[in-house]
Amino acid sequence: MNDGGCKEMNIISSSYGNDSIALIQWALENDINIFSVVYCDTGWASPGWSDRVARCEAYCHSHNLKTVRLESEGMENLIKKKKGWPSNRYQFCTTYLKLIPFLRWVESHDRGAIANILIGKRRAESKNRRDTQEYQKHSEYYLNRTIWHPLYLHSNADRDGLVRRSGLELLKHRSLECNPCVNANRSDFLRLKTKEVEKVNRLEVDIAKPMFRPKRYMAFGIYAVMVWAKYGPKRKDIEEVLEDEGCGSPFGCGL
Repeated sequence: MNDGGCKEMNIISSSYGNDSIALIQWALENDINIFSVVYCDTGWASPGWSDRVARCEAYCHSHNLKTVRLESEGMENLIKKKKGWPSNRYQFCTTYLKLIPFLRWVESHDRGAIANILIGKRRAESKNRRDTQEYQKHSEYYLNRTIWHPLYLHSNADRDGLVRRSGLELLKHRSLECNPCVNANRSDFLRLKTKEVEKVNRLEVDIAKPMFRPKRYMAFGIYAVMVWAKYGPKRKDIEEVLEDEGCGSPFGCGL
C-alpha cells in the first residue's frame, strides 16, 4: 500500500496498548507517512491510564507525529442512556465510545475518504482475529475507507521487539483504555483497583442490572464476581475461552 515514498494519508487508530505502540514503531521504522495518531477517551479507563497516554503521546511527539485525543459521551452516560450493559455479543460500547467520535473527526479531516486507517490487529492475538487480512478496502465501518493491518502476520515476539525498540514499557496486559471490559477474565478482575470495582457497583445499582452475565459467571454483581476471581474454582469458559477469543470488535479495542 505504501512503500514509504508516496505521501498517502495514513491515520493510526491507537489504544496505546502494546499492539498500538508496536504499530507506531513499525510505521516509524518503515518511513510511513502518518497524518495523525488518534486516541479516543472512553471515560472508562483504569485509574492512572492517562499517565500511559501522556507518555505515549510524548513518544509520538518526539518523532514529530501529531496526536489527537478525542472525547466521547463516556461509558457511564452511555450505560444510563441504554439502561443496560454491552454484552459479549453486542458490544455497543465500541461503536458509541470509539467509532462514532473517530468518524466525526476523520470526516472533518478526510472529506474525500482517501485515508488508510491503520490498526494494530494481529492474527496471533486470538481466535477472533486469526483470519485478519492485511487490507480491508471500502470498509463500511470507516465509511468506505481502507483499513490497513500492517502487523497482521507479526508474532507476539515480533510485536514485543517493536515495543522494546520504542523505549516504552511493554505492558503485561491489554490496553486499559476501557476497564473493566465486558470480556474480562479472572486475571483482569484481579488487576481491578478498588475504585474500578466501586464504579461498576454504582452503575449496577443505578440501572438494576449486573455488568457481567450471572449465568456465565455464576455470580450476581461485581462484588460476587470479585469473590469468584479471588477464591472460586477455575472456570475454563471464562478464564481460557474469553482470553483466547478476545474482542470481536472491528475497531481494535484493547490493542
